[in-house]
Amino acid sequence: MTDPAEVRAASPRALPLILQAIGLGLFAGLFGVVYLVAVGAVTELMWGDEPVTTGWFSGDIAVVVIPIVFGLVVGLIYRVFKLPPRFPSFIEDLQEGVVEPKTAPGVLGIAFLSLISGPSLGPEGPMATAGGAAGTWLARRKGMGREGVSRLTFVGVSGAFGGLLSTPIGGPLLAFELEHDQTNSYYYLNIVPGVIAGAVSFGIMYPVLGAPFLGLLSMPPVEFGSWMLIAAVGLGCVGALVALVVGKVLLVSVQLFKPLDCRPLIRGLVGGGLVALLGFIMPLTLFSGQTTLPVVLDEWQLVGVVSLLALALLKTVALGISLGSGFYGGPIFPMFFIGGTVGVAIHALIPDIPLGLAVGATMAALGAAVALLPLSMAVITAIMIQSGLEAFGAVALASITAYAIRLAVSQSRKGDLQKSAEAPPGEFVAGGPNS
Repeated sequence: MTDPAEVRAASPRALPLILQAIGLGLFAGLFGVVYLVAVGAVTELMWGDEPVTTGWFSGDIAVVVIPIVFGLVVGLIYRVFKLPPRFPSFIEDLQEGVVEPKTAPGVLGIAFLSLISGPSLGPEGPMATAGGAAGTWLARRKGMGREGVSRLTFVGVSGAFGGLLSTPIGGPLLAFELEHDQTNSYYYLNIVPGVIAGAVSFGIMYPVLGAPFLGLLSMPPVEFGSWMLIAAVGLGCVGALVALVVGKVLLVSVQLFKPLDCRPLIRGLVGGGLVALLGFIMPLTLFSGQTTLPVVLDEWQLVGVVSLLALALLKTVALGISLGSGFYGGPIFPMFFIGGTVGVAIHALIPDIPLGLAVGATMAALGAAVALLPLSMAVITAIMIQSGLEAFGAVALASITAYAIRLAVSQSRKGDLQKSAEAPPGEFVAGGPNS
């Protein structure tokens, strides 16, 4: 129950926050327009139309040359400007409650080169960095303490996502699902200003960019039946299983590149070369997936189930290489591509499961299990597939199912490790090493 005294105490602080939220929303919207238009223009200049062929080994010379050249350029930037070998993801930034303004220009530059050159990364990373860094800078300029810095960082990221995701609640919901305090004032001092910033940002970006993710995936409408809730649980289990594979590939990829962190030129060359190799094998592994997943949905009957699953695996490897080799961007949209492709394969195997349900539920489930953001992933997926209210319930159920499985697996592993540590010498505990 809301504490009236806590609400009254929060109100005086909420009024200045509204003005600050409007300012951060204006910045996020203007930055988003300039940055995304520039990314799109340079990408089109370099590539023409992005490679969207579904044929195997159909990459052209640009697919081979561009990622290698830009891998070297990215490595050179790391070396010349003495940048840290790795930047935190926007989820880590939100959890820390700060996006360092001094490193933000380097992050945004690396991200720009990454987005235009083919690595499997999305625009959500640099957008969150820009909004969060603006919030951190403003809070410090106002002399705020750690709590104030964390709050305005939250609002800045919310503004960035409000414009990018075409919904003012997308950013606040995503940030809200991460670790935060549980006081009633959190709603008034974080969520409300975050929604305001998101709405302002969306209002600026919409006239120029439209709503790029609203209805991105054109699919037949889902005629809802109660049995689909049971199917959604099964799809959530599939999403959780795929998430285990994705998580393992990402972990291994980052670990394999770690010895090269002190040699950014070699790391960039190797990473760009591997991105080029995967792009030559299957061009659909390039870029974030927001323009290539619709191709999969249009041509899946020509691709086949085995090729769809192979494509999902290659996209996972491409995401791991892109993150591990020094490129920068967001992992969420590539994961949507992976989940959506697996969903198409499920529909191909079991045609009675509607395409919209299979794709939407698996996309949301994979994102929820990897990023631990079940409600955000369900809402973003619903925006992309324009699901009806009933179908959204099934998508949300799949997302929460995968999230619950991920938590259960994590708790089980923690328990096994603890038992291993407590076991007498020489006693083996399943799932853990000898003590």
